Amino acid sequence: MSRQFISAVTVVFIATFTLASCATLESAPAKVAARADTKSETGGGREGIETGELNQKVDACTDFYEFANGTWRNQNPIPSNMQRWSRRVAARNTNQQHVQGILEELSQASLAMKTGRGGNTEQLLGDHYASCMNEAGIDALGLAPLTPLLDEINNMRNMADVQRVIRRLHELAIPVPFAIASATDYHEPANTIANIVAGGLGLADRDFYLQAEPRFVDTRAKYKTHIVNVLKLGGMGDTQASIFALEKRLAEASLNSATAGEQVTTDHKTSFAQLKQLAPHFDWEQYFAEAKLPRADLNVAEPKFIAQMDNLLQETPVATWKSYLKWHLLDSASPWLSSPFVEESFSFREKYLGKATAMKPRQERCAESVDALLGEALGKKYVEKYFPPAAKAKVQEIARNLFAALKNDVRTVPWMGAETKRKALEKIADTNLQIGYPDQWKDYSRLTIRRDALWANVVAGRKFNVDEDRQQIGKPTNRNFWLIAPSSPSAYIDLQLNKLVLPAGFLQPPYFNFAASDAVNYGALGIGLAHDLTHAIDSNGSETDISGRPQKWWTVTDRNEFDRRAQCVIDQYEGYAIEAGAHHDGKRVQSEAIGDQGGVRVAYLALQKSMQQKPVPMIDGFTPEQQFFISWAQSTGAAMRLEAQRQYIKNDPHPTPKFRVIGPLSNSPEFQQAFACKANAAMVIPPEKRCAIW
Repeated sequence: MSRQFISAVTVVFIATFTLASCATLESAPAKVAARADTKSETGGGREGIETGELNQKVDACTDFYEFANGTWRNQNPIPSNMQRWSRRVAARNTNQQHVQGILEELSQASLAMKTGRGGNTEQLLGDHYASCMNEAGIDALGLAPLTPLLDEINNMRNMADVQRVIRRLHELAIPVPFAIASATDYHEPANTIANIVAGGLGLADRDFYLQAEPRFVDTRAKYKTHIVNVLKLGGMGDTQASIFALEKRLAEASLNSATAGEQVTTDHKTSFAQLKQLAPHFDWEQYFAEAKLPRADLNVAEPKFIAQMDNLLQETPVATWKSYLKWHLLDSASPWLSSPFVEESFSFREKYLGKATAMKPRQERCAESVDALLGEALGKKYVEKYFPPAAKAKVQEIARNLFAALKNDVRTVPWMGAETKRKALEKIADTNLQIGYPDQWKDYSRLTIRRDALWANVVAGRKFNVDEDRQQIGKPTNRNFWLIAPSSPSAYIDLQLNKLVLPAGFLQPPYFNFAASDAVNYGALGIGLAHDLTHAIDSNGSETDISGRPQKWWTVTDRNEFDRRAQCVIDQYEGYAIEAGAHHDGKRVQSEAIGDQGGVRVAYLALQKSMQQKPVPMIDGFTPEQQFFISWAQSTGAAMRLEAQRQYIKNDPHPTPKFRVIGPLSNSPEFQQAFACKANAAMVIPPEKRCAIW
């Protein structure tokens, strides 16, 4: 599946992963003075939780969130240009520094290597990064790297020429006015088919073209000015009006971004013959022949859009298509051209639309380009330096124990019938967990990268990735294919393929620390991973069978029993407010809140089972159980500005960080026991009122 056109429904990125009180912790019987000899040789590493982040002035049984990371938040104010700050966000910065360090070393080393073809990973990475960092050389070239393509556009004389250039731009991953990428067949997930999606808009959503709200009107005005500025930099006349008018016609036939991400509204299985009938004026035979695509059944995400595109091919003058295609080429290339183009692109795309206060350092932008074009090559070097085989083995061990614990838990849950349990256990066993890096690395030997030609490198890298994506179409679905690089600090879950991908770049502190005790790692990585494993068999996963087909495999009784228990969670989170009058939407967050509850329970059970063979000692005065719960709070905690929290509770399916900690732990009898909390403590929900799905 293309990294550019991923269904938001089936693939979820784990961006950054998921009353009198008890006695004070200092006097709690479970906490004793740290001893130098309390280090385990078997239960993981020798490091415990981050004691410097604790606020031990606060009772753990009253406000565990403040207790676990209050000092960290006090000592780490939110940067002025950000709305949120956490150890997870800081980890992304560390990841960037590691990647940049690798590329800096390789760019120096590649000076001694022969430039060009040959598949030498170090040369490819080092030369592309060096070409990007050569700002003076790029500025000296100006628009020259685009001249051949611009000339090709200028030489268009008829609709056949227009379509030829569209095919040419698609090879460069420029989706005008549509795009074709590989996708898992919604009805036969064992197969990969072509998916035709709407494209061709310079703004993110049709509403920006059509709605009368002030923010849309303002964005339209800024966008039109941006088009004029870029065309002027390219030495072209002001054809903004015709460009915008064509995009508006396309927008009128487009779904909004929310609807376009729903599988049910974009599932339109179509034969090749039907595609030609839908858009008879587009030469699909020539397109598929040049792209080497099979003329087999495919999916058309937005038939209305494709029909509109076909009409516009006939109604729109070639001169307008020239302006439109030149604009989109310039827009796509601007970040990799001379400084005036880079600055104009930043001013609109990142500063105005993205609210960025400053352009990213060039090193960071160049590292991102390497990741986008040569992700696995970069990931391979990252793995060599930051993810040793022993680390992968430890994560695999944790995962095995989590799978076993989840299976045992499913066997005992009271709300699932026997047949549903059988199917759930089959689905758990079928889960494809990819850890660290792919089983087989990509072969880049046919790719040519030059040290003195950034745009040529971008073109070569894009063509390589587009060609690789096209080669997936018409073949059995490759469940081992990765959508992100092994060096990525993100992870993702593909619900249709029942697949979890945890890159080496993600498996770093605070998610996973090879030097930490098992209790710490089960509390951070374990809870997050167990959370996501439950999604395969929860209300989300119940809509998709083991093969990935859309099929409801819960019984009506199962659903009713689940919903009854889920209402408890809904009610609980409705009671969590960030300020007076602003509380969580229980229905919005119920799935993720249930996932957190299940993650805590399953990971705790897995840790207990593990400790039967590999005991975890007291570290820094904290029992293994205390380390476990503190680790979850410290890996999850974050400082958020109040306005950011207000938007968060309106739009995000997760509870805010504070209540991702407090919510599941207050339902946990194991937490109460670990910290010797009294029955009427704020962090203890009475047994008869506790929410329990898993």
